[in-house]
Amino acid sequence: MPSGSCACHYIRYTTTSTPTRLVNCHCTTCRKQAGAPYQAFVHFPIEAIKWEVEPTTWRSSDTASRTFCPKCGSTMSMVLDAEPQQIGIVAGTVDDASQIPEPSDHIFLEEKVPWYGLPADGTGRWQAWSQ
Repeated sequence: MPSGSCACHYIRYTTTSTPTRLVNCHCTTCRKQAGAPYQAFVHFPIEAIKWEVEPTTWRSSDTASRTFCPKCGSTMSMVLDAEPQQIGIVAGTVDDASQIPEPSDHIFLEEKVPWYGLPADGTGRWQAWSQ
């Protein structure tokens, strides 16, 4: 099962299931946190994630809470209010990238930066949030 950590390895987690999907989010908050054109999240049932050290939680919007490492600042996860049974773990924190599925969706394309072209990867395309 996948496991992972922040950049400084202070926050570590293990999982008890395989990820259900990989979603690339192009919203402004995700882009700013990632410092990239989008943030990739692998989704798990929330009870499948076991934190060795709990990351710091902050309310990032009216619809979601995110976590990060208080030592190195790595973004770790996001939980949407509308899907409290699911957690999106930042894909870049997973130790073994071979355990991450192919992307299923690109979301919040209404906020996508114009200088990034979407790949022809056959994924779902959503102007806002895919429910």
